Amino acid sequence: MTGDDDLMQEPTTRSDDTQILEKCREIELLSRKLYLFFADLYADDADIKSIWTKTADEEQHHADQFTLALKMKKSLGVTLNIDMQKAVFVVGELEKLIKRCEANPPKLVDALSTAIKLEHYLSDLHLVCVASFEDQSFKNMFNAMMAADQQHIERLQAALDSMISTA
Repeated sequence: MTGDDDLMQEPTTRSDDTQILEKCREIELLSRKLYLFFADLYADDADIKSIWTKTADEEQHHADQFTLALKMKKSLGVTLNIDMQKAVFVVGELEKLIKRCEANPPKLVDALSTAIKLEHYLSDLHLVCVASFEDQSFKNMFNAMMAADQQHIERLQAALDSMISTA
């Protein structure tokens, strides 16, 4: 994050805002890729596969919201509160996680735990770092994204809890 003085500036679209929004969209798409990998990996359990595919679909929806924000950014009055370095770091970490999972597929309980940790992290990222919009409809859209993050966590946690209680 930049200094406090930067947070007090008038909302404007900096030249790197487009790149940051694109990285945020990429984070959502990488999360989707991971969840689709898990859906295929655990396809023999219809309920678990459904959890993974539903979560992947919601990540696609989040990516679509960033796409819309990119298309509308000139008229939005947006102040991004995440720097490019942080966005690039998160993309890199997700890419490494996907490669590790593909090379050494985790047990279901580990996949669920990893996804829960990831969703907590991304939820915090959305909440405090991503964007502040002047436009109320976009504020509402991103607030809905954060609510969906919480639903991801609850759904994944319920599946994990169910596995642990039946073990």
